[in-house]
Amino acid sequence: MSGPILTVDLQKIEKNARAVVSICREHNITVAGVTKATCGMPQVARAMFRGGIQEIGESRLENIHRFRASGINCPLILLRIPPLSEVDEIVASVDISLNSELSVIKGLSVAAERRGIVHEIILMLDLGDLREGIWPDDLMPMAREIVELSGVRIVGIGTNLTCFGGVIPTSENMGALVEYARALEDRFSLKLRYISGGNSSSLPLLASGKMPEAVNHLRIGEAILLGRETVHRNPWPGTFQDAFLLSSELIELKEKPSLPVGEIGEDAFGFKGTFEDRGNIIRGILNIGREDVNVEGLKPVDRKLTILGASSDHLLLDVTAAGTSLKLGDRVFFEVNYSALLSVMTSAYVQKKAFLSEEYTENASSCSGVFLSGDRGVIDAFMKGGLEKKLGAIGYRVFEAEESITSPSGIELALSQKKIPLILGSDHTMSLTGFLGLSGQVDAFGLIWFDSKAGFSPPGRVEKQGQGRSALAAALGYGTSANFGELRAHLSPENTVIIGLRAER
Repeated sequence: MSGPILTVDLQKIEKNARAVVSICREHNITVAGVTKATCGMPQVARAMFRGGIQEIGESRLENIHRFRASGINCPLILLRIPPLSEVDEIVASVDISLNSELSVIKGLSVAAERRGIVHEIILMLDLGDLREGIWPDDLMPMAREIVELSGVRIVGIGTNLTCFGGVIPTSENMGALVEYARALEDRFSLKLRYISGGNSSSLPLLASGKMPEAVNHLRIGEAILLGRETVHRNPWPGTFQDAFLLSSELIELKEKPSLPVGEIGEDAFGFKGTFEDRGNIIRGILNIGREDVNVEGLKPVDRKLTILGASSDHLLLDVTAAGTSLKLGDRVFFEVNYSALLSVMTSAYVQKKAFLSEEYTENASSCSGVFLSGDRGVIDAFMKGGLEKKLGAIGYRVFEAEESITSPSGIELALSQKKIPLILGSDHTMSLTGFLGLSGQVDAFGLIWFDSKAGFSPPGRVEKQGQGRSALAAALGYGTSANFGELRAHLSPENTVIIGLRAER
């Protein structure tokens, strides 16, 4: 693809998450990983899980549905305060929502009662940033009405800072949050599970040792995704700032004047530009523009390049200092800040490519053998059909296991010897032990599944004798069967290929 590409280094996101989780754990603080800047990208959420995150915060129901469809079944927190028009969908989709409006909370309660559940809420308190939140004077009267509702349960109190007003978290405003939490507990006999002290801007206060001990929860996005705290945008220790890189193709490269020629009016976006006379310069144009990204949030990886500006679909560079190192057709790379990441992730014109670094893929690429096990009759049939010869043709030697590898320990043995486990059988349940073995060794894996039936029984369907959900459905997170027990999802749809699937009649 010749258009703009955003690459996502999942290993760096995982390491960033681990660095954030580590310091928070030292202070008995749990972290909700915030994925909204990536439009709910399932691969990013899984990278956060590998880094120690156990719950995800999201702002949009579309992204939450995307997670659920990808088999992500961790607790999900709705970060944006809910609209009254979506209360039914919210109680059906998320575990916890952040709230500040009494009428909406009443609506959530009614919707939850209709489903026979209790929806958990965190009350958001406005401590001066003037975005969402209950004004402190109104907290107790509002809570008095909420505790009488049977469909909702107050499980925490939280605040949000530095997002609108730029108010910095301090020991004073965090201390006030704790005091309001204790007052709620005392007045209404509550035991709050969450005292949620904000976002990535709270990390400097935490590192300074001045965060009140009672604060036990943070909602962290930018520090994990981009490796920066959000008070001064300084790099956070032990993190990467280049997990996301944007690239675009150089489509014009010419020497031109640095000043426009003619009378100057407004540009395409209604602004009147200012230009510096630097004589003739080498100007490059890339096939990306303001329709794709917030250009002010870009920084060229090659610091010899200077961004001159952009129109809707062209980005202009001064590439003079780069000399002859650039040529037409080359790709130019940029680091992105939070606003640029938000905009580029929502652009349909920018391809997103998530990848694992070499450290993660070297084990798979160094595998040269296949461990074969399963039902003897099925193995013989495949061998008779030329399986060994065909695998050999693509560089894989076949080893028939002396003992069955159709057990988690057998799978682990094959992997430890850098062999690919190949299990052949007539029943999909045989794959369960393969999934369990893989999940004990790796956090995520891909699967090629040969079967005429996927075994995805729709919820509520009355199943015929012997049908039920398959091990594949369980591994993807679409429920489990009594025969399988609890199987944590380690697969995602984008890493799964089904061959031979037939329509059920």
